[in-house]
Amino acid sequence: MFALLLLSLLVVTQPATAQSVGNEALRGTESASFSLGSQPGLTCSPAPCVLPPTLASEGTGFNLNSPIAADPLSPRQLIIASLDTNCGHSDWGGIHASSDAGSTWSTTCMGNLFAFGQLWDPGGLPLVSYDLKRSAYVAQYYQYCQSDGFNCYSVIGMEKSTDGEAWEGPFTALGSASSVIFSASLAVDQTPGSPYANSIYVFGTNIAINSQVLVSRSRDGGSTWSVSQLFVDKPHELTDDYDPSLTVGKDGTVYTAWMHCPLIHGNWCGDSTEFMVFSKSADGGVTWSPPKLVTTLKEVPNQCMCFPFGLVPNTDIGAPNTPALGVDNSSGPYAGRLYAVMFDWTGTYMRVQVIHSSDGGTTWSKPVPVAPPSDTHDQFFPWLSVSPAGLVGVSWLDRRNDPANIDYQAYAAISSDGGESFQPNIQLTTAFSNPNGDVFGNLSAGYDGATWDGPNYFVAAWMDTSNGVSSQDYVGGIRLH
Repeated sequence: MFALLLLSLLVVTQPATAQSVGNEALRGTESASFSLGSQPGLTCSPAPCVLPPTLASEGTGFNLNSPIAADPLSPRQLIIASLDTNCGHSDWGGIHASSDAGSTWSTTCMGNLFAFGQLWDPGGLPLVSYDLKRSAYVAQYYQYCQSDGFNCYSVIGMEKSTDGEAWEGPFTALGSASSVIFSASLAVDQTPGSPYANSIYVFGTNIAINSQVLVSRSRDGGSTWSVSQLFVDKPHELTDDYDPSLTVGKDGTVYTAWMHCPLIHGNWCGDSTEFMVFSKSADGGVTWSPPKLVTTLKEVPNQCMCFPFGLVPNTDIGAPNTPALGVDNSSGPYAGRLYAVMFDWTGTYMRVQVIHSSDGGTTWSKPVPVAPPSDTHDQFFPWLSVSPAGLVGVSWLDRRNDPANIDYQAYAAISSDGGESFQPNIQLTTAFSNPNGDVFGNLSAGYDGATWDGPNYFVAAWMDTSNGVSSQDYVGGIRLH
């Protein structure tokens, strides 16, 4: 049924082909609002239909990163988190929440973390999720620097809300007074039949001890935490482990993947090769399988050597390559299949691709490009989410409509055959965004986000500069019928 729906493409608010958007008249800002659930009787015919983008963040300061989550028990509840400079220099963390399926949004600034006798400032790179009790969670790294400004430490902290409006915390989820943890990921077990339902998992890399890969878990809504070590570099081995992703299967198995980069050519993964590694836990995060190499990828060149990875071409933006994971928890023909999306540097452009595993991560498929072969412009910051019906949705930023390969638009594609192929790409925005010109162009803007709001709505969130002021978080997506 879904496969037939996806063969017919109708964009109700925006053109869908490259030929239809190649002029300056369409370089406006995005729409004001949309609602996923305000008109439940309205059908989308022919399907799929594009949801008009809506602005989720507020203010004139920039927002970086846009992870998004939908409450599995209440599809009208959505949250996004970002590094939000509208919240002030010492409170760089914004939670954008909607209780009406995206029609309106409110912003709450994250507070400072008091732990180990010190006050820690929000540092960004947030992650979001919900549990089965309708509690929402936002995790990010927090940092503290001594008065000399050189000795700095960081931990993963978390805030929690039972209604999406009032937030508790932050409290420490992973780290100590002497840890330096930056890379992080968050997942919650959302399967009622799982033996570890509602468990919270936080991944972090402590670079104060070589490169120590850790996962912290909580069974009581974040009140207490236990930590397991997945991996630690050998003494004097110069590597970097970064950009993790976590997902949870319906039997409670926890899966994680991240990038492992040895020091090469004076840098880590920049202008070199990066290694995607994978591990899993069958006992709720207590013990983990030895990390195994899944695939190698070419990283984008990095002339400045200012990040441990490459740069988005024609910008100063760092291009970390998060292998965003998803798992099919449906009862369909691809139940249990794992997916990961990432980009590969072809030598001329960044190409988004998806791999999958049908045996719990033991073996993986060859990569499947998401965009057509005709798209030879950069594709970056992808994210992946699997629907309750087993559809695989991918969103990313794409430069195909700018001959200069600078300005980008948001795109999405859906697979109904287990990631073996993807339906025609769907353009989510007509407005163009220029990544240069404000602070967006000088930071490592690591990821956007995507989720499914029930079986019929693939919802994407992305960083957008079309307002001409600064990078903001926008939300849009695809309605299947």
